[in-house]
Amino acid sequence: MVKATSVIPSGDAFTVEPYKVDRSGLPHTGRTFLLQVKDDAISNMLLASLSLLDRLMVEKTAAVRERRLEEMVDFMTERMLVPSAVELDMAQRLAIRHARVLNEFGYFSAEDIAAANRSTSVNRNAMADNWRKRRQIFAVPHPDKTARDREVYPAFQFNENKPIKAIQAVLDAFSGRKTSWKLALWFTSNNGWLPDSARPVDLLTSDPKLVIEAAQRDAQGSAI
Repeated sequence: MVKATSVIPSGDAFTVEPYKVDRSGLPHTGRTFLLQVKDDAISNMLLASLSLLDRLMVEKTAAVRERRLEEMVDFMTERMLVPSAVELDMAQRLAIRHARVLNEFGYFSAEDIAAANRSTSVNRNAMADNWRKRRQIFAVPHPDKTARDREVYPAFQFNENKPIKAIQAVLDAFSGRKTSWKLALWFTSNNGWLPDSARPVDLLTSDPKLVIEAAQRDAQGSAI
């Protein structure tokens, strides 16, 4: 709610009438006060200042309304745009790749991780959140059966329900420059830096050093 002021001159005195401007920009009159000033010079200066303030507040309110309107239009336009056939095809192909990762390796929710490690914490997200903050694991967005947004943890990151150490080194190598799904696809895609272009995920426990080196090389020389 924006407060502004209207001024009504009256001889050596003038009325200061405060009003409120809501989000629609329509003023709502409040209480009226009578302010008496005997000195003409001070009265004229105060009157001019309040009139200027009144105009500035109205202009500011209009500017805020216009900016909010533009934001609303942009928000609505983005959702009304119809994707092209090429975009739909790309989205479908990417969705298939995401599904293949989760189908092949499985995934855990934060609650699954807590249960598998016999956590006694009331907060069932605490263990996963802690590992995630330490960059020991990462999560990818994946809706549940009711289409609600949530995040899950690809299961290839764990060995006996604990984070594989090489995961943290890989995450450090990319330093947050890859989105979570790009990380998942990096781990599960063939990599030219590895013997026989193996997938990093297949060497996480048998030869983690090679996986870390491949991540460091990709982070330095590839577009992310």
